[in-house]
Amino acid sequence: MPELYGEYEGDAESQYVGCLNCGDAVDLFEPHPMFRDESVSEVGDVTARTYHFCSDGCLQTWKKKREYGE
Repeated sequence: MPELYGEYEGDAESQYVGCLNCGDAVDLFEPHPMFRDESVSEVGDVTARTYHFCSDGCLQTWKKKREYGE
């Protein structure tokens, strides 16, 4: 399942990022909603992207927009 909740365990250049939906600051070292999107490139490499959200509401709004192609 691509939805995650917790502290980000990957590498980051900064402790804070903007919520993908509203732009509010998200502290990567504090538990928060995330969405992990994995795809396979043309050469067969798995590419993973993690999107960060400040709240469950922002995650759900973003998912609805994504489903409807907005």
